[in-house]
Amino acid sequence: MSTADQSITRSHYDVIVDPTHLELRVEWRLAGAAARGPIRAELPAWVPGDYSFAKLARDVFDVQARTADGRALEVQRDGGQAWVIHDGGGDIRVTWRAWAYEIDFAEPSGIVDGAYAILLGARYLHTPAWPDVCSVHYQVPDAWRNTLHHPSGAKRIGPDTWEYPSFEILLDTPVAMGDIHLMSRDVCGTLFHCVFVDKGVGFDEVAGRFVDDVLAAARTFHDMFGEFPFEDYTFVLTLNPAANWALEHLSSSMCGLGPDVFTDPDRYALGVRVCAHELFHAWNVRRLRPSPLGELASHLQSGSFTAGLWIAEGFTRYYEFLSCTRAGVYTPQQFISTVVGYFSHLTVLPAYGRVSATDSSLAAYVNHSPKYAGRCNNSIDYYDKGMLIAFSLDGRLRLAGTSLDAAFAEFYRRDQGFGPGIPGYTMDQVVEFFGERLPELSAVLERQALECGPLDTIDVLRSLGFQPRFEDGYMLGLMFLDGGEPKLYNVLDDSPAGATGIAPDDVITGVNGYAYTRAGLFWAANRAAPVEIRVLRGQRILDFAMSPKPVQRIADLVWNGTEDQAARLFRWFGRTFELGKEQVIPLDFYENLHGVETVI
Repeated sequence: MSTADQSITRSHYDVIVDPTHLELRVEWRLAGAAARGPIRAELPAWVPGDYSFAKLARDVFDVQARTADGRALEVQRDGGQAWVIHDGGGDIRVTWRAWAYEIDFAEPSGIVDGAYAILLGARYLHTPAWPDVCSVHYQVPDAWRNTLHHPSGAKRIGPDTWEYPSFEILLDTPVAMGDIHLMSRDVCGTLFHCVFVDKGVGFDEVAGRFVDDVLAAARTFHDMFGEFPFEDYTFVLTLNPAANWALEHLSSSMCGLGPDVFTDPDRYALGVRVCAHELFHAWNVRRLRPSPLGELASHLQSGSFTAGLWIAEGFTRYYEFLSCTRAGVYTPQQFISTVVGYFSHLTVLPAYGRVSATDSSLAAYVNHSPKYAGRCNNSIDYYDKGMLIAFSLDGRLRLAGTSLDAAFAEFYRRDQGFGPGIPGYTMDQVVEFFGERLPELSAVLERQALECGPLDTIDVLRSLGFQPRFEDGYMLGLMFLDGGEPKLYNVLDDSPAGATGIAPDDVITGVNGYAYTRAGLFWAANRAAPVEIRVLRGQRILDFAMSPKPVQRIADLVWNGTEDQAARLFRWFGRTFELGKEQVIPLDFYENLHGVETVI
């Protein structure tokens, strides 16, 4: 690197991939104005799309710095994620090693496995004094030399060397290499690459069909927006059951599919849906950003808190289901069942009447993980409520002769963009925009998103020709996660159970004086008679008595719509929706990537 012009900052990384030791060895060459005086070299405390702070510096060690002529410089750790390099003279070399096989960190920062590697900028020190252009040379094992796959968004400037417009883009670009399996398809003139870093049972027979279904969903997004916003797109995919990846990037994403994705029809559909979700983020949140996510590069240490995740994530969840319905992965009946399932689940929670979608979004760093005690009482999932708000907007717009497809594509074209001085759209701008498309939507958004007001999902279903039928039942207020009985996941605080002192993580051992069985608990909870429950809490045996309270649940939907309403649904889903007069629509399909919570 020439240092002739000391006023121009240059930032370059040489990255050596060491699969034998599962490590990276990095040399960072920084020259110019940003390399003078004390230099703060830091790792991001979080990465875009990952709503939590990660201890990425934990696995970085042996940080050393020297001048261009080899003189050692003092390096001191500054807080948990940064180091200060003293007496920089305008041209320095910083070296470090990074342990890179931490499954929990793989999603935000990549991984080095003995058979493959995925590299992301989160393991590279940078200085906030220079967030701009940088370059990377990847030194890979000889056996991997011809396997390196790099998504679009950067410019190749030499053998295994790329230049990135900014550190944020480097942070946003997963580079895969090693024993990987690449499947590429052309979709509307744009190349899509599916990079499988491992295989599983059924891969040879089913993976090709899986890729085709994912890209059928991609075509629905092209139909919606009229174009793809990238030169090409890469899905980095794993079947490792420990890799819970679901993270979007500008022109790529990392998705964990699970080992049974090619052998279990439900896991197959879920895998397609995860890919569709992350792809939709290429428009919604990676390029169209709520304030202040437009200026992410200045928030990599502090985090970036926005009121708009109910749009960024909730609308994306809506389109993950809708695109998979249009692509034939799900049926229209399953889509409708999903909408009702999300509504029924969300509205039973005490937090539904206490927390707005905007407040839940702002609290993402503390509530994003659904697995904590008390969540049902103090937090709602902005994914879930945002999805139902999107359904409401779409239904109302379609009744008025247009669609959310058209409105959201227009919103994207108007407000896309990010970077310095472009903070992103505000909630007031969202309300104003949709109110201009249909005046009633301003009040809908103010009530359903900005306040704790109720959703109008059932009213919209009725206006589309669906009549809900209700059934009487009873509820204790005990919540279980993913069928995890007999261990309690949560307790609704406004329920009969919530008034007894029974607590999350209690393990039910008895019901009405008899040994616990799942069927026995569910039977007793759905009757008027009092219920006695025995639990094990730590080393204590505790007994609780409670009386189920009466509730009404949506049992199913009955179609009583017109031919015009049926035609509208056909245009909505892009598929035939067989509807006969008084036809019953079962509500037996519901899935949630964050876990299925069952309340009894």
